[in-house]
Amino acid sequence: MKKFLLGAAALFALPVTMAHAQDGAVAKPGTYVGIETGLNWLLTSGSYQSQTGYALGGKIGYDFVGPRLEVEGLYRHNNSSGWVNYPGAVTYVNGQINQFSLMTNALYDITPGAKFVPYVGGGIGLAFIDPSVSAGCTMCSTQFAYQAMAGLGFNAAPNVRFNLETRYYGTTNPTSYNNNNISLLAGVTYKFGVAP
Repeated sequence: MKKFLLGAAALFALPVTMAHAQDGAVAKPGTYVGIETGLNWLLTSGSYQSQTGYALGGKIGYDFVGPRLEVEGLYRHNNSSGWVNYPGAVTYVNGQINQFSLMTNALYDITPGAKFVPYVGGGIGLAFIDPSVSAGCTMCSTQFAYQAMAGLGFNAAPNVRFNLETRYYGTTNPTSYNNNNISLLAGVTYKFGVAP
């Protein structure tokens, strides 16, 4: 059993070692900025149905070579519809749910010196939600937000990286629906102080 486990570990480590050897690049720490955009799915909750929406945002962070820390701002928009309980009446409403999140993320690059860089991470922060599809005031819902992400980066140059990422994002309930989102994002980052 030990030999099998050691053999499996060696097979798993081989592509990582080869990726480093083939690329020959040495990853360097540094500050980076980035932009990202993509699709957002607000999952069905009760009577609420949402169409595929979009997300757009930016971030600034520091790469420690492996671990990364960043601050991110991201806007999400989804058209939604559902039955809304207004005082004295229940009405079917077509509207939208707009969200802006300000998050602190911690990520880990699995092979930072390779051409292709798988990574995982998570974040916590605040969400500001404007649910015009819901009863009550708008632009007044501030919630605790959390997310988990996994992606694949492509080091096009020592200072430029393209990313393709999927993530789960949720908040404490802003009104009468559960706020759970799945996003698929594409982005690019630029690292300062690294020669192209």
